[in-house]
Amino acid sequence: MNLFEQPQGMLRKAPSEDDLAALAHFRYALRRFLAFSEQVAADHGVTVQWYQALLVVRTYRGAKHISVGELAEQLMIRDHSAAELVSRLAQAKLVRRKTDPKDRRRSLVVITRAGERRLAELAAVHLKKLRETKGVFFHFFR
Repeated sequence: MNLFEQPQGMLRKAPSEDDLAALAHFRYALRRFLAFSEQVAADHGVTVQWYQALLVVRTYRGAKHISVGELAEQLMIRDHSAAELVSRLAQAKLVRRKTDPKDRRRSLVVITRAGERRLAELAAVHLKKLRETKGVFFHFFR
């Protein structure tokens, strides 16, 4: 049994000192990675939220398209914030809007070639960092 498994009906016990230490170390490693991500995004002329949005737009449902509302849900932001984000990304020519052919009231978001290139640059740096720190996020909770 690991940290994520607990037999049904079993009462939860208070976390051990090792559990608390693992949580603290995991949180620290996660914050370090997020700070790294913010810096890398800035070095590439975007915000970390732009990077996250590009990642979602590119991967959602096989990269066919995503609605502004779905993007908001994926990024855990409000619809109007997602609409503003898409406008900024479109102004930077990283995404484009298109009208949903099934519902003309709905706006879909598609990544552009420039967006693909920027995402590839950012993802490569992030993946390299994760590979260098291989296991740092998983060895805490065995």
